[in-house]
Amino acid sequence: MKVKKFVAPTLKEASTLMKKELGSEAFILSTRVINKRTDLGIQKHFEITSGIEEDIDIISAETNAGNTIIGSSFSDELMKLQQKVIGKERVNKNYDENESIIIAPKTKKRETISSEKLKEYVDRLIHHEVSKPIIKTIVNQIKKSKEFINPSNIEDYIITSLSSLIPTTSFEIKKRGKQKIVAIVGPTGVGKTTCIAKLAAISKILNNLKIGIISIDTYRLGAIDQLRIFSEVSNIDMLVAYEAKEMPGLIKKFSDKDLIFIDTAGRGQKNRKELEKTKEFLDVVQTDKTYLAISATNSTKNLEDVVKKFELLDYSALILTKIDEGVVFGNILNVVVNSGKPLIYLTNGQVIPDDIIAADSDFIAKMVVTGETSS
Repeated sequence: MKVKKFVAPTLKEASTLMKKELGSEAFILSTRVINKRTDLGIQKHFEITSGIEEDIDIISAETNAGNTIIGSSFSDELMKLQQKVIGKERVNKNYDENESIIIAPKTKKRETISSEKLKEYVDRLIHHEVSKPIIKTIVNQIKKSKEFINPSNIEDYIITSLSSLIPTTSFEIKKRGKQKIVAIVGPTGVGKTTCIAKLAAISKILNNLKIGIISIDTYRLGAIDQLRIFSEVSNIDMLVAYEAKEMPGLIKKFSDKDLIFIDTAGRGQKNRKELEKTKEFLDVVQTDKTYLAISATNSTKNLEDVVKKFELLDYSALILTKIDEGVVFGNILNVVVNSGKPLIYLTNGQVIPDDIIAADSDFIAKMVVTGETSS
């Protein structure tokens, strides 16, 4: 067996390095957090110890008239080969004179995962509403490398395996570079307006960007007033569009802005006409990025319907809101894996701008397994 270590800033990156070098047949033996010196100083990194089975040539000893012809040099090389396979230091050489086969030294029996322990984790994933196909994938991986998994590392192994299934992305913009327009769409009540307020405040305060907000949410009672109060407090310019044809003029008024956010009206995914109206507003200005906000409190079936119907708006990533209100998070894993759409942000409360974090696959996988949203 070939054993190698991979180190990266995240478990997902380390897992990607492992698969790139060793292939999909490689399995994780253990994981741990280490401190690594970088150009930015000492930083936390993740170390994966992985393994992959190697093909071993079978060497047959020659015989002459029933007598073994194994010279000391040949037998030493064979013993070294065996020691390489079992990963142990040479202790002694034991030979069966009749069979002419080297007998491996006795080694301490490794502690492996029992069926009961594996069932315990399967039941936990089921309780957290992870879909059966995903659970089956994880169980098959565990069985494939069960010799190297024990009660002390199985949870880390499951988290790492789930993390490798979760795509994430990030949004970057350079100050005074090419202007970018970002729209957030989604069903009613998922927290789109609050999310825009958080991102606008972070972009202005932390990144020192010039921000503009355009609201096309003229349907919901009090929506514009809510956003206008925020814009006045945060000193961020805000405009309102009542018709799609007004959008180009409003964008022109914000020509000095680095980043423009478009706050859309909440739409029911079953109402295609309303979705098409939102699309008219966005198509006029050709947004650079459109994000779909979905709530962690919804069921898998509901979320799958939302992500499918909102494809009309050509969104590129998902924002997961209200994780502080969620009870289980297998629904999110199911939707992300099945849709193939990456997560970009998570929101965990109403405080502006604090309660929003960049999506991290390791963090999300841990949420799914443990049900906890604290880092």
